[in-house]
Amino acid sequence: MPDTEVAPDISVLIAARNEETTIVACLRAVEALEYPAGRFEVLIGNDQSTDATAAVVANYIADKPAFRLITTVDSPAGLRGKANVLAQLAQQARGEYLFFTDADTQVSPDWLTAMRGQFTGRVGVVTGVTLPDGPRLFHQLQGIDWLYNLTLTHLMSSFGVALTAMGNNMAVSRAAYTAVGGYESLPFSVVEDYTLFKTIVAKGYDFRNVLTEAVLARTRPVDSLRQFLDQRKRWMRGATDLPGWIVIALYAQYLAGPLLLLLGWLSPVLAVGGYLLKIFIQTLVISFGLGRLRQTSLMPYALLFEIYQLIIGPLSVLYYLSPRPIEWKGREYR
Repeated sequence: MPDTEVAPDISVLIAARNEETTIVACLRAVEALEYPAGRFEVLIGNDQSTDATAAVVANYIADKPAFRLITTVDSPAGLRGKANVLAQLAQQARGEYLFFTDADTQVSPDWLTAMRGQFTGRVGVVTGVTLPDGPRLFHQLQGIDWLYNLTLTHLMSSFGVALTAMGNNMAVSRAAYTAVGGYESLPFSVVEDYTLFKTIVAKGYDFRNVLTEAVLARTRPVDSLRQFLDQRKRWMRGATDLPGWIVIALYAQYLAGPLLLLLGWLSPVLAVGGYLLKIFIQTLVISFGLGRLRQTSLMPYALLFEIYQLIIGPLSVLYYLSPRPIEWKGREYR
């Protein structure tokens, strides 16, 4: 960053743990951001990586003064995991706005401009949309899955319902972050992004959920069923903090197949009608999301999404109810 007495407008915070194979793609995308030079800084937190993450980052940013590598340490306040890293990065960040993304995610060139423009009035937190991107059928179905649920989140936000946020595509104002005491003041959660989001909203700040191509980021999908179920278990743990009616709706979505079969035993007509209504709403939501994000190339995979849901939903619930701990980035959480 050029020498200047003016603080950067934006600080981009990236937590990285054992990301030697993905972090360069992330940093290239951040370097390509279209925003005035000197008006944003990039802080990368090395979260006690046991691979070559630190060396890879240090080599890449050697000639990039706007980028800083920070080796994080254990928190004296008892913070754990990603929340500990982001708290330490936020302490050193100088920006008026804190933008969060992950080391396995590539943001769009317009990300800063599009998200920054949403901070009007009392808006304290803005979240974008991220889709997994990979060559396999399983990867593409994950993309439809994320798109469906994130489009639902966007539509609900249009009615003022604050559901959740994406920690790999989120921004908060410094004022809102400070008002809630930062991550240091929040209870530990394996979904630290949602905890920060809901706390800022509870503090009286407005929120925005953006569903446009300008804020569309790409992330690495999970490759195995075990990784997928671990991911869902972490998300479902976080979902327990949502209002009761939303939790019930989520379980109904995951268990739609068994519930409709049970209903069919009692009333076949109602079961068929309910299933057709589910397909109709699902198709409308996916079509809306694909159109808004200009991702119509994914439409063929939407035809297989129903089969995917009927299998993955019950498996996710069973895995969530199992006594296995949550595994995330080489750490276990109970």
